[in-house]
Formats: sequence, structure tokens, C-alpha cells
Amino acid sequence: MSNALPLLKTLADETRLKILSALREKDMYVELLSECLQLSAPTVSFHMKKLMAAGLVDARREQYYTMYSLRRDMLDRTLAQTIFEDAGDEAQKIREEQYRRKVIRSFMPDGYCRTLPAQMKKRVIIFREIFSRFEPGRPYTEKEVNETIATVHEDYCLVRREFVEMGWMDRVGGVYTVNAQAFSGEK
Repeated sequence: MSNALPLLKTLADETRLKILSALREKDMYVELLSECLQLSAPTVSFHMKKLMAAGLVDARREQYYTMYSLRRDMLDRTLAQTIFEDAGDEAQKIREEQYRRKVIRSFMPDGYCRTLPAQMKKRVIIFREIFSRFEPGRPYTEKEVNETIATVHEDYCLVRREFVEMGWMDRVGGVYTVNAQAFSGEK
């Protein structure tokens, strides 16, 4: 219950509610929000940091701007879920998701991975992102696997081999199938 309090305190501010309302319409950068809400850019930035810390807003780079968007999954939660769910687990999930997004932004800023991370934890995150392009249960030829991986990383042989070694894919007679458990996070 103690983690609900910071979230509710964050929402107990009229300016932050106006920012969330504006972001509900479309993703925006600070200057555009500032203009729409007739607030100074530093004021919007200050409140944006609070909203991000509460897990209500995400940020991503687009050219010269930092674009902000609503975390709709957080806003779709009921008040009861927010107050009574084990907030520690939820906070941990939020931190893990933020870390995952940070790694993907660092190594796949434009959707293509030029270099794989050296650290295994980060490498697995990138592999999972590449792996998400496959459908569970569907058989793939080696050529199809290679072509799918090649759209996001040039060393498709290495990535394909890792998928098999991690148990995410099975290879029988040149046909690859995706292990459904790998999608559920069990492997």
C-alpha cells in the first residue's frame, strides 16, 4: 500500500493532470506541451520528471526532441489495483520495463541492432526483442529464420544459433519451430 501514496500524490496536482490529458490526445515534446497548456517549458519539464518517476509517462528520442507518451497500462489500472496490489512487485516490474526499454533504445535506436551488448543480461533483452518477430508454433525454414533476423541484425547465424541453444527454438531436419514457453518467459 505504501507505493500507492507517491502515485496518488503525483496525480494530486492540477498541472500534472492537464499534462496527462494533453498526452492522452497525442505524444508531445516539452515545447509543444508548453504552448498547448500555456506554461513555461521549465515548468512542464519539472512536472514531466514527476510523472515519469511515478511511471505514468514514457520518453523516447525522435530527432532533436524527447517525445513523451502516456503509460496507458498504468492509467488503465483500477483504483483498487493501485491501492491494494503488492506495490513492491509492481514497482519492480516498472523498473525492469524501464531498463528493458533503455537497453533497446541504446542498442536498437532505429529498430536495427548494429552491435550486440557484451553483458549477457542486456544481450538477452536484445535477443528477446529480435525473437518477438517469430510466431509460436509456426514452422520456419532456415531461410525464413535468417531473413527475419537479418531485418534487425546482420549476424543471423549467431542469433539463430543462440535461439536454439537457449531453447527458444527447436531445429529438426532444417525446420525451426518456436518454443511457446519462450514467449511466456518460462525459458
